[in-house]
Amino acid sequence: MINAIITEIKDNASEEYANFSRKMIQSEDGYGQGDIVIGCRVPDLRKISKKYFMIASMEDVIELLHSEIHEIRLVALMIMISKFEKANADFKKEIVDVYLANTKYVNNWDLVDLSCYKIVGAYFDESDEIFWKLARSSLLWDNRIAIVSTYSFIKKDSFDLTLKLTEHFLNHEHHLIHKACGWMLREVGKRNEEVLINFLRKHHKNMPRIMFSYAKEKLKNVQI
Repeated sequence: MINAIITEIKDNASEEYANFSRKMIQSEDGYGQGDIVIGCRVPDLRKISKKYFMIASMEDVIELLHSEIHEIRLVALMIMISKFEKANADFKKEIVDVYLANTKYVNNWDLVDLSCYKIVGAYFDESDEIFWKLARSSLLWDNRIAIVSTYSFIKKDSFDLTLKLTEHFLNHEHHLIHKACGWMLREVGKRNEEVLINFLRKHHKNMPRIMFSYAKEKLKNVQI
């Protein structure tokens, strides 16, 4: 099973697209340094995950998630999402537990952004302490999982956790967290512009520039 999945991923890879992807996830330097990228496009990875998610076991998924190849880890997460969406309550918990035990392998922004709100955000109530545990973690990817998972609540017009976590991250040292917070604030603004404007007016002086820029991108003719 694992060999079949890996073979299909490699068969759909191209060096031309790999060069593009390496720049996007900074695998040659920066936060993604050392990650192996073979250049398989996301639509092709989705097709592969849909083909195998029913028959791949969670043991298979864990092994794929531990791969040194970026696209293989991405497929593992796609399979987890598909399984989660079809799972009963007990199996959902198992999937969430596996996800949270392996966040060090969910180790780039695209892996986080694809998966966390569909698993962590979809499973927990926003009052759950897990979001603050992730936010206070020393692992960058845990921090990003915490804030991006709130997208699930934003879609339900619930914004408190997003705003509180953003306040927590105002002094975070990494631009990937600034971008993630700005993105989530922008999503809040799409649902309720007044909430976003009030938050920006309160915090913009202490907000990293890139966070502020992302957050206000869709605001037109509004003075902050």
